[in-house]
Amino acid sequence: MKPVRDLLKHSSVYMIGQILTRMASVLLLPFYTHVLTPADYGVTAILDLLAALLATFIAGGMISAVTRHHFDGDDTVHQDRVWWTGLSMVGVVCTIIAIPMLLGRQTLADLTLGKDVANGAWFYTLTIFTMWFTVVGMILDAYLRVMKWSGVFVAISLGRLILNVSLNVWLLVSMKMGVEGLLIGNLAATVLHTAVLMAVFIKSRGGFKTDSEVGRQMIRFASPLVITALASMMMHEADRYFLRIWESMEEVGIYSLAHKIGFAINTLCLLPFISIWHVAIYDIERMPDSNQVFGKMFGWFTAGLGILLLGAALVVYPILPMLTPNAYAESIELISVVLLGFYAFGLSFMFEVPSMLSKRTRLMLPGSIAGLVVNVCANMLLIPLIGSWGAAWAGILTYVVYSFTILYYCRKAIKIDYPWTQFAASTTALIATYVGVRYACFPYINAAWQIFLSVAVCAFWAVVLFGREGLELLMERLRHTQQMKAANAKPASAESETAIADELVGAS
Repeated sequence: MKPVRDLLKHSSVYMIGQILTRMASVLLLPFYTHVLTPADYGVTAILDLLAALLATFIAGGMISAVTRHHFDGDDTVHQDRVWWTGLSMVGVVCTIIAIPMLLGRQTLADLTLGKDVANGAWFYTLTIFTMWFTVVGMILDAYLRVMKWSGVFVAISLGRLILNVSLNVWLLVSMKMGVEGLLIGNLAATVLHTAVLMAVFIKSRGGFKTDSEVGRQMIRFASPLVITALASMMMHEADRYFLRIWESMEEVGIYSLAHKIGFAINTLCLLPFISIWHVAIYDIERMPDSNQVFGKMFGWFTAGLGILLLGAALVVYPILPMLTPNAYAESIELISVVLLGFYAFGLSFMFEVPSMLSKRTRLMLPGSIAGLVVNVCANMLLIPLIGSWGAAWAGILTYVVYSFTILYYCRKAIKIDYPWTQFAASTTALIATYVGVRYACFPYINAAWQIFLSVAVCAFWAVVLFGREGLELLMERLRHTQQMKAANAKPASAESETAIADELVGAS
């Protein structure tokens, strides 16, 4: 199946970039936790919350809109209009929102950070400019993914990572600038990253041209997704603000570290797949057995994500205490709960497929609204009772309601037959494995054996859940490679070339 092969191929390339990025984050974790206090972490978490909400509000729906409309036509003129229109709309909207925020940055700082945080207005100035370039870069990132230029995407992303890390280390250590240095480093790296992406975009696309009708169509497609994406981001990030109200900024920092690690792990597992999944679904749709393929992808996705998150939840216990000071010790215990919530959230990427294929994105709105309501209520109820643990458990409740409400409504557009028995059995087995290993084995073995056991149980479940189907997929890939080599080994007439093409299409 060519779409599945493309999914695996490009996901593996994106995975390389994500692995290197997350490895850098892990290696720098001791550095950041020693130069930034929990209160500093809390300040950066609040700033990140607002920037992420605005970036998602402005570009979240438009990314899906330009991707969908790109595939509405194969001619270059149509695609030029789609991308230039989408990029122009995002740039204008972002500017309109950024200007009043800059004018009211002191009030914004007082409301969100508190009047006791020095330089709050300056922090917001840096954050708003970073947000503007981030939003534009999000559309350009989407362009590279749609064109399936995964190698270019990873190369540019790694260049940005190296620059960002270098600047942050210099500004935090040599210049001793604290939160300000972190924000300046992020801004400089983001500006250069977006400039490089824009250069690639301009060189590869036709001249500037926009289309008002295409713009209206994309707005109709994107509008429900904007609400969905905004609600989703609030579900991810708003618990920090609730902690700020009922707890201290130090508690915000401790929880933020746990959430940041959990989010980084989840991103490492999900982003390589999702980066190409939102393109591959339109290729799979054209297949005669698309329903069965989507069902199989759900089974593979949930099993693979579950195994990876199980391994991460176990490995953090022996490794993280070596990397962080005692002030952040409580965050280690929170990570497994955060990861379980992200597992539930990941299901939404499978459940939303019918709404994307049918262009009925409004079907995702009830899930976003339900999830947001649950998130607010659960945080308000649980955080005053159990602090950071309340925020973590509120996340699980939120994502379960969010994902399964999306499933309920999106099935009205296209009914996909998911392997529910397999899903329930594998999820239950992975959770039981975590509980057994963490509480029945870890207290009695040292850190080295804890790491070995974590890897061993993940390998065991990988063989159990992927053994037969994984081998079949590998063999199909090898057969396809051999056929391509045979086709290129000797000259072929027009008739034989057609025969070979037909054979390959039949095999896929």
